[in-house]
Amino acid sequence: MATVKKKKELTYKNKPLIRCGDRIYYGNLDDKYILVLDIIEKKTENNLEVASKIKIQLMDNSGELGKGQVYRKADRENLYKALDISEWWLQDALSMG
Repeated sequence: MATVKKKKELTYKNKPLIRCGDRIYYGNLDDKYILVLDIIEKKTENNLEVASKIKIQLMDNSGELGKGQVYRKADRENLYKALDISEWWLQDALSMG
């Protein structure tokens, strides 16, 4: 019998990360809020392309994905810093209802 391999979902602090081109959606798609991270600039380090400027938006997730009302926004200089502040924003928004 053949085994079926499941694709592992990429997560950060137990929340899914979904990448579509230069846009990353962070958070559970069933929650009231979601974070949208847009890669604005990239640079090459050691033959690897890395994000050097990220635009972060905390959005309402009740309508079309990535088209909701923006509650908070900021820019960060790398993906780690963007995800770090994003996690805090998302936890705060979800705890307030």
